[in-house]
Amino acid sequence: MLEASAAAQNFLNSMNETDRQRLLNALLGLDTTHNLNRDTSFYSYRNLKKLLHPKQSQAMQSLRFSNTAQDNLIIRQLKEHSFLKNSYRIEILLNSQSYDYRLINCLLEQLTESCFVDVYSYA
Repeated sequence: MLEASAAAQNFLNSMNETDRQRLLNALLGLDTTHNLNRDTSFYSYRNLKKLLHPKQSQAMQSLRFSNTAQDNLIIRQLKEHSFLKNSYRIEILLNSQSYDYRLINCLLEQLTESCFVDVYSYA
């Protein structure tokens, strides 16, 4: 498994410009949502009917991206239910390898860096 920054660079190197912009927009929204939800968990009595299912995960959002080298990036935001407690978690898979959130941070960093370089080159 590659380090997050190297994996991000390899993935972005074989993406065309429109896919990069689409990825950047999606990751900006994902980052905002993740920052709001990452440390939250709450208790709800609505889960009483789920007593027979001790632990479940419900997909909130799933994002899929691929590049010209047939690399696949899949990001799933999940809401987990266990007894009375609800919590949030995120799954990041690049070519079926699991990564933590550092991959998203590296992708965002490299995409915004290249975006600003492109903007300044037109001035």
